[in-house]
Amino acid sequence: MECKYDDYELVLSSIRERAETTFKTRNEDTLILIAEIDGIPLGYALGKIVEQEETADNGTGKMGLFDELFVDVSARGFGIGRKLIDNVTHWMEEKGISRIKLHAYSWNNNAKRLYEKYGFKEYAVSYEKFI
Repeated sequence: MECKYDDYELVLSSIRERAETTFKTRNEDTLILIAEIDGIPLGYALGKIVEQEETADNGTGKMGLFDELFVDVSARGFGIGRKLIDNVTHWMEEKGISRIKLHAYSWNNNAKRLYEKYGFKEYAVSYEKFI
């Protein structure tokens, strides 16, 4: 059974649109980092400071959202992810943030190991079912 949500081009288009909106509307509560070697971009990170909603699962108030982290497969294993995590975390600490959230797909074991290595703990699990 083919899922109508498996439209790769639609996903890429949506990611581009979201990135453009984020870039255009960034403010002092948005941090965009690009990792380069010899002028070639090999990774990026996006951190945001957001106001947690009153219906949130673990409290209200300002919190950090580590919204995106990507390192090109050719550059993995060289500490770029670590440096991006360290820089985003440091920026959030300087802003007075004491809680940071991020999301990882259940199948992305490399990302989960990296985040756990830096002290992130699993706090929620999502499920889906196609019908």
